[in-house]
Amino acid sequence: MSRILLVDDEPLTTRTLQALIRDEIPEVEVYSVNSAVQAMDLLKKNLYDVVVTDVAMPRVSGLELLDQVKSLWPMSYVIVLTAYSSFDYAYRAAQYEDVRFILKIEPPEVILEAVRAGLNKVARYFSVSENDLRIRKYMKETLPLIRQTLLERLLLFGEDLPEPALCAGCGISIMPGQDTWLAVTGVIDRQEKKQEICFLVLSMLRDRGFRADAWYAESNGILLVQNDGGTDLTAVIRSQLDRIIEETDPAMDLSFALSSSPVPWDRIGEAVLAMALFSRKELEGSRIVLTDPLSAKERRLTFTDGLRWRRSIDRRDLEGLMDSLRRGIQMEGYPQGRERCAVLLEMQLRDSFGSACLEHAKTEKYAAESVLFHVGYNTAEEWLAAVRSLLVGLFSGSSRERLSETEALLNRINRYIQEHCAEEISLTQIAEVFNYNSSYLSRIYKQVMHEGINEHIIRTRIDAACSLLKGSGMSVNDIAAQCGFQTTKYFITVFKRLKGKTPKVWRETQE
Repeated sequence: MSRILLVDDEPLTTRTLQALIRDEIPEVEVYSVNSAVQAMDLLKKNLYDVVVTDVAMPRVSGLELLDQVKSLWPMSYVIVLTAYSSFDYAYRAAQYEDVRFILKIEPPEVILEAVRAGLNKVARYFSVSENDLRIRKYMKETLPLIRQTLLERLLLFGEDLPEPALCAGCGISIMPGQDTWLAVTGVIDRQEKKQEICFLVLSMLRDRGFRADAWYAESNGILLVQNDGGTDLTAVIRSQLDRIIEETDPAMDLSFALSSSPVPWDRIGEAVLAMALFSRKELEGSRIVLTDPLSAKERRLTFTDGLRWRRSIDRRDLEGLMDSLRRGIQMEGYPQGRERCAVLLEMQLRDSFGSACLEHAKTEKYAAESVLFHVGYNTAEEWLAAVRSLLVGLFSGSSRERLSETEALLNRINRYIQEHCAEEISLTQIAEVFNYNSSYLSRIYKQVMHEGINEHIIRTRIDAACSLLKGSGMSVNDIAAQCGFQTTKYFITVFKRLKGKTPKVWRETQE
């Protein structure tokens, strides 16, 4: 599937473009970030067929980002949005193919046409003969990034690798479907240091005839090792890791978690999550620790749970996400369940908001990482309350330095809906309260919030009903009336559509 990256320091612009492209070209994946720095982080990990970027952005400009795109992905099609009609800087882009400048005042159809043209041009590049020299040069330059992307989708999202021949063509050594030993470094913040350590381990293992690959997570290096002879590799891998530790600067305090046996192929993602958590908690003061990441018999959190959480994050469904986190803790108890929830949630938030955004997000007391991993919360409810506060900031945009005028208006509207959801409110009434044209307000609300005002009113009422169903002994009839529904029958119908159960059955599952 083709991928598009939108880059603009104004969140409203990226959200509007994202909604427009998804509506008109639904067969593509659309991603957005609000700085060129965040875009550069993504471009080091993934291929994007089309990149749409603003010119004027703080710290790193769109033209500097253009240089980065073309150095990493020469065949990507870049659309540069500018407010200046003179294009005095266009000479800088003349050295590159497949770059188009568009004025920001142009209608959306012009940008859509340019995106379609870019997608078609990139598709034509990949349809030429495999003897084409440009393809060979391109593949040589991009194979490391393609390899990392495929491994990321395997380990984070459970997507299987391509067939062996294609894996080999992309430089992947391990074989799909085969049990695999895992080794995870302790926390290493510097990307180049992770790569250096993993490269040394891979070289040693491959010299001994084993198949081995590495993937670089946010804080850890992940090593995957296989062999054909059925030999137990635990001792062999351990000896190689020992050698690397001996040759590394002691100040680095390098350590590894190593699986005590091969991990079944269909549980690799689950095992990586468990070992990443283990490395964060258990490796301090140890060189190499053997662990069985799949030893627990009870139901445990997996990356499949994380994908469900990601859908809640994308929809800004705060209550749905909080319910999922609470169930995740209940699976394993507190604090063990909270630790796994924190690791999995951090991965999904970084992927959704970008590393830079998450690193600058904070509550009144703590930065995001402290909220997620601080050991000072005595109960699950204390931790969940702190996480809720963090998520409210991320979802509303208040963790950013500034909000656009439109976003500030929509936040006021959402607060108004929250305060008056038990009353009879409508789009027309809200438009009158805020002195806006109802058609304009409806359109801009849907573009930014990805749902209509009436949909948001209903969802807010259902969220309030869920709180009453869990926290009070009120009857379904009384809850329907208190939450602003005209009839109990309509309340039950809407509740079942959104939650999959009637209010009565849903309440019983919460007890």
